[in-house]
This record gives sequence, structure tokens and C-alpha cells, in this order.
Amino acid sequence: MKALTAQQLAPMMDGTLIQGDPDRVVTGVSTDTRTITADQAFFALQGEKSDGHSYLGKALEAGCRVAVVSKDVSLPEDTAVIRVADTLKALQALAKNYLTLFPDLRKVGITGSTGKTTTKELLYWCLCGVYPTARNILNFNNHIGMPLTALTVEEEHRAAIFEMGMGNFGEVDLLADIARPQLAILTNIGVSHISDLGSRENILKAKMEITNYFNGDSILVVNIDNDLLSQVDWEEKEYRVVKVGKSPGSDYRIRDILDRGEEGVTLTLGIGGKDHAFDIPIPGIHNGYNGALAVAAACELGVSPEQIAQTIARCEHTDQRLVITISPAGVKVIDDSYNASPDSMQAGIDVLMRAEGSRKVVILADMLGMGPETEKYHRQVGEYAGERGVDLVLTTGTDAAFIADSAARKIGTENVRHFESRDDLIGSLEELIRPGDVVLIKASHALGMEKVTEYLLKDRS
Repeated sequence: MKALTAQQLAPMMDGTLIQGDPDRVVTGVSTDTRTITADQAFFALQGEKSDGHSYLGKALEAGCRVAVVSKDVSLPEDTAVIRVADTLKALQALAKNYLTLFPDLRKVGITGSTGKTTTKELLYWCLCGVYPTARNILNFNNHIGMPLTALTVEEEHRAAIFEMGMGNFGEVDLLADIARPQLAILTNIGVSHISDLGSRENILKAKMEITNYFNGDSILVVNIDNDLLSQVDWEEKEYRVVKVGKSPGSDYRIRDILDRGEEGVTLTLGIGGKDHAFDIPIPGIHNGYNGALAVAAACELGVSPEQIAQTIARCEHTDQRLVITISPAGVKVIDDSYNASPDSMQAGIDVLMRAEGSRKVVILADMLGMGPETEKYHRQVGEYAGERGVDLVLTTGTDAAFIADSAARKIGTENVRHFESRDDLIGSLEELIRPGDVVLIKASHALGMEKVTEYLLKDRS
């Protein structure tokens, strides 16, 4: 974060400096006293289960001397205290106003049902060879995380990528208002969050909020092969739409996606009448599409295909997203436990079946947010696992029982086990998993299936 004084910060968040040195300098912000440093301002956020005001003492113990509060507090005189009406809204306002300090910054927003994080990482690698680039870390893509990301932009950055997650109407609009991206990527429209939004059409409407602050110079990059996105009348939009896909009329035409198994994919993309090949070191045919969107966005930002080909090949995996590791016991573990939808479940199974190993095993738990058709979507995954020839299906969770039932109809009950709890499943892994097996672990993040990965990768010799 660019160094700012308490006196400069206060009006950027519609706050009042009520005590302390107005020239106190901060070079960052934090909402977490476990990681806060002395040069950061602490925002006392109020949540449903905790109140940041209760942690002001810990922030001061860490050396923090700038606090943003919405309650009456008693702090040492050497602490600069900024009083605001709402600390969360203050954080969001600060992020929005902070970004205006960088008028030449190229800002990109990314949303969609699946593929957001991978596309963000691929785009980062496309850009970083030319533009020093900031982007979300970890899962910082919501109403708190994205403002914190915005406040990591530094003077040297020439581009910033903002992944924008959502669960309902208005959430992407909030993030788009903060970032005001000049270019946005819409990866696809699936069924994630359909329980809240009611239909895929409503999901599209909510995702399209990313364009709410576009003007005639703005660019939207879309996956035109997605069934719902292909039906939109893009010609009527006031901004420029860049179409990416295999479909005729695509501005960036996918000629081929060569599956190289665990090594990733090779994408061949038609750009300006010439085909270019890009090696993407992340497994899964679906990541060819994510790569195509990232390449298209980077080209629109002025990076050449040749430059992109050199840097995208160095892209690194993101934690819990198709990360392949060999355990001490000789089990190949494919950790894709960060999130799940029917499409991503099936894509993960495809990666599993291309991996080298003896038996192919899936460990699956619930997909959350599937709405009234939850059973249907879970059964689809079970059927797909059976059709693809998975050797062993292990499931846990209420809805994952439908996965198990449908898989058993395809590959037999002797090759399927359902467990009432994650701990019961973990307790049975030693007898069920053998050296040489390849194991895919996937579920919605709230199920905590990373614990299964940790167990399998633990050295128990």
C-alpha cells in the first residue's frame, strides 16, 4: 500500500480523526490481529460472531497505532483513532478512493460460476512479464477480501486483477463499484448459487453486474461457447465484447486443446488470422478455456502472444485446485477440495482418469448451493463417475449419498462406500487406499475436505 497518513486516510473513508498524531503513517491495513504488523491500520469490523473492537488491545500489542472504529473506545493517546459510522463500509470506501490514486492502472475484473481463480492466476502470468501486476491472494474475492486486495496496489503496479465472487444480487455490483474495471472476464454461467438466485438466467444477471460501471471504452471478454452466454445479444451492448471459444465468429478462436494429462494442456488459439500455441501447466481440458480467456484479455491489454507464451507456461498451481502430490505411501493425491459444482466435479474426474496410476479413486462430498435440484445434480456426478470407469467411489455428506447411489448402479455396490461423517471416512482410508492409487478429493469448501488431503499426505511410517 502507498504510504498515507492518518489525516489523509480519514476523509477517504468518510471518517473523522478524533485523537492521535495526524501525521502517523501507515503502509497497509488489516482486519486480523493474528497477522497485523506495526505499520498497518486496524479496522475493527463487526461480524455476526465477533466484534473487531474486542481485539483492539491485541492490535496495539502488535505495534499498531492507527485504529478505525465505529464505537466509543478508550485507547492510548499515541494511537490515531479514526471514527466512522460503519467500519466495513469505511474499508470499502477507502479501497475505492485509494484506487483513484492510480489513474493509469489497468484494472481487470473476473467473475463467473467456475474457473475464476484459475483464470485470474493464468492472466496474472500472462501480464506479469510486461506489467507489474497485483491480484487477489487466497480467497480474497468478497466484500471484505477484494477491498483488502485493492489496498495492496503499490506505485510500481501497472495492472491489477480482481476476482469477484458472489452469492446473490448486488454483490458483484458492490465489488465492481470499488474496482471500476476497464476490462472484465465472464468465464461461464453454471448452477453455483442457484439456491439463492433461483435460475441460471438470474445467475447471469447477477454476474453481469460486473459491467455496471462500464463505458464505451470498456471491454468484456466472454466464453461464447457457454450455452447461456451464446444466447445473449452482445451486439446491443454499449461496450466492446470480445468473444472467446470454438464457435464461428469468435474473436479468439480455440483451434485445439491438447490434453497432456498431469502435465497440463496445450492450447492452440487463433489470434488475428494466425494460430498460436500456449502450454498451460494445469491439468484439465476445461483449463484450456480458462487459458484462452486469460490470453485474450492479456492481448487486449497490449501483451503480445509471443510474450504470453513465455510466461503462462510458468503459471503455478493454486492451493486446493487440482494440485497433484505423491504421498509418502506412494498415493497420488489430486487435491481439488476448494469448491465444487457439477461441471467442476466432472472436470476433476476427467483429470483423474488421465492421470497415471493403478486404481482411480474419487472422494467426494456435498456440492452446496444447488437449490431444489440438489439430488439431480449429485446423481449426475455419480453417474458420470461410473460412466468414466472410476474404480472406487467414496462419499460423505447428506447430498453426496445421491452420488454414491447413482455410482453404485454403474460400477456395483462393492466399489462404492458412503460415510456419515468426514471423520468416519478418514478412519477407513488406511484400509481402502493402496500404494499406487490415484485419488481425487473434491467438495464444496465448507465441507473441510482438505482434512482428507492432509491425512493422505501425512507421513505415517
